[in-house]
Amino acid sequence: MKKILSASLPFFFLLIIIAPVLVQANENTPPLTTPRQLHQQNLEELKERLQEKMEERQQIREEARATRVARLTERKRERIGIFFGRLTTRFEAVINRLERLISRIESRLDIIEANDEEIDISAIRDDVSGAKDLLEEAEDALVIAQSSLEDILSAENPQEAFTDVRDLIKGIKDQLVEVHRVLVQIIGDIKGLRVGQGEED
Repeated sequence: MKKILSASLPFFFLLIIIAPVLVQANENTPPLTTPRQLHQQNLEELKERLQEKMEERQQIREEARATRVARLTERKRERIGIFFGRLTTRFEAVINRLERLISRIESRLDIIEANDEEIDISAIRDDVSGAKDLLEEAEDALVIAQSSLEDILSAENPQEAFTDVRDLIKGIKDQLVEVHRVLVQIIGDIKGLRVGQGEED
């Protein structure tokens, strides 16, 4: 028995010395993972990668959408500029024609007055004056609309900004139509004067 004790004693001492080292080594090594824990870790990593990819795709889509919107907005600006340019050219042409017509009517009235001083054309001259005032208002409104074009084109949403000017353009059109109507009526009145003159002769 003493022999067994004396033979095993060095092993006990060795165990006492090595035990703290083994405990410390055990603390430093990670615990063994079970297959279930390993599967769970893989799933979590996979989810994180998928989430990152989804976020990247979302960002790419948003950038592409912003680029498309910018291109569309630029196209709308160009279209509005072209449309507005054509519209103002037409309005200016109509205004010039109406001014020439008013000038001819005034010349005709001067001739009628010079030939026959007894004819009262004051009412017709008042109508011509009213038509001239209306035409000037239309010209002023066109200048305002043209000056606001830059604001429309520099707006974030040019289409919305254009709706504000649309009413002004409609007003210009209505004024020009009214001036034309008045001038046609004046021309009819002048023809009536000539018919009346022919009957008196």
